[in-house]
Amino acid sequence: MVRYLRAANVKDGELDLNDVMSMNFTPDEQRTFALRRGDVLVTEGSGSLASVGASAVWHGEIDGTVCFQNTLLRMRPRSGVTDGRFLGWWARSAFGSGLFASLATGANIYHLSAERVRSLRIDIPPLEEQRRIADFLDAETAQIDSLLRLRANMSTLLLLKRERVVEQILGLSRAGSSQDFVPLKYLAKEITVGIVVTPAAWYVDADGIPALRGVNIGPGRIVKDDLVQISREGHALHRKSQLREGDLVVVRTGQAGVTAAIPAEFAGTNCIDLVVVRPVDALNSRYAEYVLNSDYAKRHVAEYSVGSIQSHFNVGAMKLMPIPRVPLAEQERRVRLLDEAVERFDGLSARLLRQEELLIERRQALITAAVTGQIDVTTARGVAG
Repeated sequence: MVRYLRAANVKDGELDLNDVMSMNFTPDEQRTFALRRGDVLVTEGSGSLASVGASAVWHGEIDGTVCFQNTLLRMRPRSGVTDGRFLGWWARSAFGSGLFASLATGANIYHLSAERVRSLRIDIPPLEEQRRIADFLDAETAQIDSLLRLRANMSTLLLLKRERVVEQILGLSRAGSSQDFVPLKYLAKEITVGIVVTPAAWYVDADGIPALRGVNIGPGRIVKDDLVQISREGHALHRKSQLREGDLVVVRTGQAGVTAAIPAEFAGTNCIDLVVVRPVDALNSRYAEYVLNSDYAKRHVAEYSVGSIQSHFNVGAMKLMPIPRVPLAEQERRVRLLDEAVERFDGLSARLLRQEELLIERRQALITAAVTGQIDVTTARGVAG
């Protein structure tokens, strides 16, 4: 039994060694597939074209013999000609620039053949220059990666702060609340479920009625991507799941509990396998939307969801969801406060995300420029900033 690496262990620029498997390799197979320090591993296949060609350098992180599986390609630097770290940076350039993706074949599963990679021409500078380039990129990208980690940490803290503010305004903090709670069933005209029996039988390509599914529901928003249509006959037969402005739709399976209020644009549509909540006049649908998307509600959903692979939340549990009993005028006031606070937090999150995108673009441009000789690394120190 010999440990081996597979595509799941190779990320863009790093190895994930948390789950290294073992299998039998004959002595001849070990000699053929064993890794050496400096080998560059490249993912050969993926269901996503954007993931084909991710690469990382093997530095002997695991003692003993380690081999590689056929879901990976191995590029071995030629002794005295090629530096393994330089070859690794070239591979990252080929991945980030889309060069590897352009060589992949297939439709649903994409493959990058060794023959196609072998046919690529690379301008190889002298060995010492390769090492200087690798040293330069090691240092410069480390600075960029450090900034990316800081931005990611800031984004996480911002999301936590956002949720705490939401819960404080709603009066749902973990410390408890003196306000009254009432099961949602007493604040709804109806709580039902969308089409669950063979919904695909009603699908049409055109001239139908849009039908929302779980993939179309985000926290407080409707996602128009992958929107299906059902026939007008199917829509008429499923009256209870026909949506009205102000209805709440709640995901049942997967991201169970995610909720969005139906805007005027989607009034008159239908839905598939979603919980539908029709609030009474005393319940503001936007207020309920905020409550149902809060961490408080997520804890309730997690407690009452079933299923070992995907969480599944049912109508009965939705009816028992405790909702703060607040006068309508106070609900509307809280919604105004929440809209203002969430807009500020989401604006900051968008700025952080844009900074992360620019840093990633900068890192890729730097890698490509260095390995292709577009910059002189001896005079370009500090360009990461």
